[in-house]
Amino acid sequence: MRSLLPPTVLVLGLVVSGAALADERSFDDPMFQRCINWMLDGERGSMIDNVCLEEYEIPPPSLFMCARKVQSGFASATDQEACALIFEEQARKVRAGFVK
Repeated sequence: MRSLLPPTVLVLGLVVSGAALADERSFDDPMFQRCINWMLDGERGSMIDNVCLEEYEIPPPSLFMCARKVQSGFASATDQEACALIFEEQARKVRAGFVK
């Protein structure tokens, strides 16, 4: 039973430090909420996109918009090709990323 005590304390410490990080980026922060809305619907983000990307590391809405279009259908072949290019660029970034 005593051998479980150190790992339990370590896990508890990680949970507490994670909670402190969550407090820094509160869901009550109006700018954070605007960034989340921008990411999901792609609207009203022309002046906040840099803040969302730099401060909160929130990705652009194009990824989510294209993912929805894959399920619901594309408006045109051009629209479909634009989404394919977006996903190909993201795939290149993934392959160029590092593995811990």
